[in-house]
Amino acid sequence: MRHRLLPINLRGLIFFVVILSVLATLANGLIVAYRIQRDALIHSTLDANSAYAAKVASSIGDFLLAAQSRLKFSAEVLSAHWDDPAVIRAEAMRLQAQDADFNSIVIVDDKGKVIQAYPDTLQIVGSTVRPDGLQFVLAKQRPLISGAYVSVGGNQVVAISQPIFNASGQFLGAIAGSVYLLKQSTLYSVISNHFHQEGTSAWVTDGDRRLLYHPDQKRIGQEANGNAAVAVALQGSSGSMQLNTDTGDSMLTGYAPVPLANWAVVVQLPADRALATLGQLLKEVFQGMIPAGIIGFGLVFAAAALIARPLRQLSAIARQLSTTDTITQLQRVHAWYHEASSIRQAMLTGVQLLQQKLGQLAQEAQSDPLTGLANRRAMTDVLELLEHAEQPYSLLLLDIDHFKRVNDSFGHDAGDSALQFISEILKRNSRAGDLACRYGGEEFVLVLPSTSKEVAIAIAERIRETVAASEVPIVGELTLSAGVACRGTEASTPEFVLRQADACLYRAKSEGRNRVIS
Repeated sequence: MRHRLLPINLRGLIFFVVILSVLATLANGLIVAYRIQRDALIHSTLDANSAYAAKVASSIGDFLLAAQSRLKFSAEVLSAHWDDPAVIRAEAMRLQAQDADFNSIVIVDDKGKVIQAYPDTLQIVGSTVRPDGLQFVLAKQRPLISGAYVSVGGNQVVAISQPIFNASGQFLGAIAGSVYLLKQSTLYSVISNHFHQEGTSAWVTDGDRRLLYHPDQKRIGQEANGNAAVAVALQGSSGSMQLNTDTGDSMLTGYAPVPLANWAVVVQLPADRALATLGQLLKEVFQGMIPAGIIGFGLVFAAAALIARPLRQLSAIARQLSTTDTITQLQRVHAWYHEASSIRQAMLTGVQLLQQKLGQLAQEAQSDPLTGLANRRAMTDVLELLEHAEQPYSLLLLDIDHFKRVNDSFGHDAGDSALQFISEILKRNSRAGDLACRYGGEEFVLVLPSTSKEVAIAIAERIRETVAASEVPIVGELTLSAGVACRGTEASTPEFVLRQADACLYRAKSEGRNRVIS
C-alpha cells in the first residue's frame, strides 16, 4: 500500500508539532488527570466500603453464632431440669450475669407463658409473650433471630432464641436473650466501633428492612425503604454501587449480608466527600505544568518521539531481517515523510535480495539422510550468510546424554530410531526462519536468526523438557544437554560462536547433564 507523502521537511515538521502541542498537551493533560483521579478515588472508596461492610457483617455473624451457641448450652441444661424452678432461675441468672452479650434472659413454656426472666424489672413472669416477641420461635421450634421490635418495657430489642426439647424430642419451650438496640450492648459495640474514615456511615437492617443500627439513633426501628443496596444485600449478595439519594446526593455504597439472621449491612460515604481532595490535586497538577522549561522540554520530547516513530519501527525490523514476514512489516510502516520513506524503500530492496539468497541456499542445501534435518554444510552456509549480513543470531548445540549406552544396549537400529525421534522434536520446536541441523553423531544444532539469548534459552529449555518427558520407542527415556551462544552486534565469527556453544555444552555435561547452559 502506497502512503501519500506530506510536502514538509523534518525541521518544519518539528516546528509545527511544537506549536500545536502547547495547547493540546495542556488541555488533554488536565482532562485526563481529572478523569483518571476521579475514577480511581471512586473505585477505591467503593472497594473500601464493600470491604468494610463485609467486615462488619462478619463480626455480627460471629457474635450471633457465639450467642446461639451459649443459648444452646443453656437449653440443654434446662431440658434436663425442666420441672425444677430453682434450676431454671439459677440458669437464667447465670447466663445473664456471665454473658455480657445479653441485656436480659427470658424462658417461656410451649404456650408462650413466661416461666422465668432475669433481671425481671418489669415483673413479666407468668405473662404471655407478645406476638412480636417470642411467638415466632414457638411456632417454628428452631433457633431463630428476630427482627427489631419494641419490648414490653418500651425498648427497641432483638431476640436471639433457642428451642428446648426433652430427651424424647418433645418441645418444652424456649430460652431467649434480648439485645437492646438503643442502649450499650455487645452487639451495639460490634456495629459501631469499626468506623475507619471520617464521613463514613454504617447501618444495619433486619429482614423487614427495619433499622437495627443507625448513626442517628432516632431512626432505629424505622424502615429503610427505597435503598437498592439493602434489597440486594437481603438477597444474599455483597459488593458496592453508586446510589443517588432522594435529595440528589450521590453516595458510594458498600453492602453485605448477615446470612445467619437475614440482616443487611450498608456502608456509605458521600461522593463529594470522597472527591474532596480532587480539586487540590488538579491544582497541583496545573502548577506543575506552568514552568516554561518543563513545558518546552515535554513538547520537544513529544514531537521528537512522533517524528522518530517510523525510524524506530524500521530499526526494530532491521534487527530481524531474515524473518518471513519482514516485507509485510516494512510495508505496514507509515513512513510519512521523505527521509523515512527513502530508508524504508532501501530496506525493502535489501530484504528482498537477502530472502532470495536465503531461499536459494535452502534449496541447494543438502539434508541429513537419516533425520531429514539440514546437514553441517547447510548450517555453515547459513552462518556465513548471517555473518556477512551482520545479522544477530543465537545458536543451540544439543547432545543426547549417554547415547553410547543406547547403541550398546539396544543396537544401532534402535539408536537410529532414537535420533529420528529427537529430530522430530527439534522440527516441532523450530520456528519459521530457524534452521535445525544434525551436527554429527548424536549432536544437533539449531540456528535462531534475530533471536535474543533469553528467547534462545527458553527454546532450549522447551526442547529439553519435551525430550525428558517423552517415551522414545524401544529405548524408553532419554535426556539431552544444550549449550547456548549468541552473535550480538559486535563482530564474532561463526567458529567463535560454535566454540562458545560447545564450551557451554561441555559445562552442561560436566554439571550433571539434562540441563541448558548459556
